[in-house]
Amino acid sequence: MMTGNHRSATTRLRRTPSSIKDGPGINHGDIADHNSRIALELLRVLGPLTRRDLSQRLGLTEPAITGILRRLEGRGLLTSRRQSGASRYPVTEFMIRPEGCVALGLRLARRAATAVLVDAAGNVIAERHDVPPGELIDAGKALLALKPAEAEVLGVGAALSPDDGVSIDAVRQAFAPLTVLANADSATAATAERLIGAGDRDGGFVSILVTRSGVRAGLSIGGRPFHGMHGFAGGIGAMRTGQNRAPLAEGLSPDRLDAAIAAGDDREAVLANWARDAADHLLDAVVAISGVVVPGLILIGGDLPDDAIDAVVAETLAAPVAVGGRPTTTSWMPPLCRSPLPASGVALGAALLPIVEFLLPDPRRLRETPAQPEAVATRA
Repeated sequence: MMTGNHRSATTRLRRTPSSIKDGPGINHGDIADHNSRIALELLRVLGPLTRRDLSQRLGLTEPAITGILRRLEGRGLLTSRRQSGASRYPVTEFMIRPEGCVALGLRLARRAATAVLVDAAGNVIAERHDVPPGELIDAGKALLALKPAEAEVLGVGAALSPDDGVSIDAVRQAFAPLTVLANADSATAATAERLIGAGDRDGGFVSILVTRSGVRAGLSIGGRPFHGMHGFAGGIGAMRTGQNRAPLAEGLSPDRLDAAIAAGDDREAVLANWARDAADHLLDAVVAISGVVVPGLILIGGDLPDDAIDAVVAETLAAPVAVGGRPTTTSWMPPLCRSPLPASGVALGAALLPIVEFLLPDPRRLRETPAQPEAVATRA
């Protein structure tokens, strides 16, 4: 898949965060950075490609592509091989070199703190689950010690939640001088979904994150998370839902499920009863999201067991048109399913933040900037 000063195009690729390129203008350094990022994204999504493939997809000359590939290979981010099946004339294809860089992701939650180390392709190199908050920084440093010898460390991503067990300031201080990027846990979960999970969809998607500290939603539109006014978008846990108008976070609470299972003799029966009640609450949230945002997909993940999520999704999809006069389904409801990501998806999304920031294209540039003209692109 997919890692200051700007003395050259090479250092610019590594050091220029996409967040500072907000102006309407684009100079030659930006063009070089942008084209390199798009090339990496194509290789991440499509796999091995030849110079001609990249030339056709980027709208650049093959000499311009050669310059881009040379820079990326020089950083250890690409490798090449002879294309399988090539006969008369050797054809070289290029692919991402996963061991070229790594990034660390930390979930700062008090009861589910997690550390994950990923490579340039988003593959998990090592991870630690359910780490005591006081040991999370040390766990992260221990994972960084496991990186491939020549791999560049792009930075550290941190997933924030209402029950943070470690302050982001402590993380920044502990990992200095590495860049530390922070985002809400629901947003990092959405980042992981877009890049290595269910993928982006027409109309975007919503990732509902059910945790032991509440329920939050991450909205991704056009490849970018939507944060809302003051970053408060996605705070759906306080919604009054279900027949008893209880908070959504209470209706989907993992702690309530654990308590019910501990008190019952038949886990399957307890889970079925919990799922029916949880679906009564989830439906209201899904209908509200569907009616206002109309996303292409709604995913549910987090701290609930997989079978619990599957059960509540099944109950939600099987719900009647109305319960007690309260609408529960609409003609525009998008597909609803469990997230394909593992329980560490939040930390995984945090680890992807530095990769997005320093390696992959800014979706705003993808919309605003078409493939560069040949005369300009050859300078890139």
